[in-house]
Amino acid sequence: MKKQITGFIVAIFALILLLNGCNKNSVNIYKLSADEQFKYAMKYFKKGDYYKAKTSLSVIVLNNPGNIIVEKAQFYLAESYFYSKEYVLAIQEYSKLIRSLPQSEYVDDSEFKIAMCYYKLSPHYALDQEYTQKAISKFTQFIEEYPNSDLIPKAKSILNECWEKLAKKEFKTGELYRKMGYYDSAVISFDNLLQKYPDSKFVPDALYWKGVCSFKMKKYDQAAESFNKVVNGFPETVAAEKSKKKLEEIKKASKNKE
Repeated sequence: MKKQITGFIVAIFALILLLNGCNKNSVNIYKLSADEQFKYAMKYFKKGDYYKAKTSLSVIVLNNPGNIIVEKAQFYLAESYFYSKEYVLAIQEYSKLIRSLPQSEYVDDSEFKIAMCYYKLSPHYALDQEYTQKAISKFTQFIEEYPNSDLIPKAKSILNECWEKLAKKEFKTGELYRKMGYYDSAVISFDNLLQKYPDSKFVPDALYWKGVCSFKMKKYDQAAESFNKVVNGFPETVAAEKSKKKLEEIKKASKNKE
């Protein structure tokens, strides 16, 4: 029993020493200058401790109005939310910088990061694509406003990816209608894809399946038009080979009709 009590006392004593050591190393950020506060916050940011970085950077922003350091603090506060994957809050903080400091050197980066936040929030293609649409809008705006930015190639690449996601959603909708036998509805979806996303990788297949649906409805002229567009426009694709076979079927069907 005495050994257990002795061990407990030793453990308590060790804990007290540890707490005292922590207190000695702790920093009262309110006693630091604005520049020192920023350096202190950035230590946590660089370590990836975004919770502590956010806390420290928020103190700087709130308590140093008019100080030039607020510009950096506001940007890295937004960055801390971004890297914490708190994208909605990050958008709010980037937007604050753009509104309150429109001449800041961080405005273009903030505009790009807002677009990135919406891109990160964009869900699976089968779900509602509101965030994808917002990402497209923001990336398009960024490309127009900052044509010389080093971020343009990345913005264009992600923009294309977003367009492809919307095209895929339209294609899969058409595919679903086709499998259910709703050929008219399928054709409408494939037409939507062809009109909205003419550069999509789904175009050859959309044309092919539009032709198949038209063929199923015995609309042979429309079917032939779709198949010919595949053969002439995308001759190296699998869809083109299948379209050639379908054109032969149309010829046979037309002869039988006569």
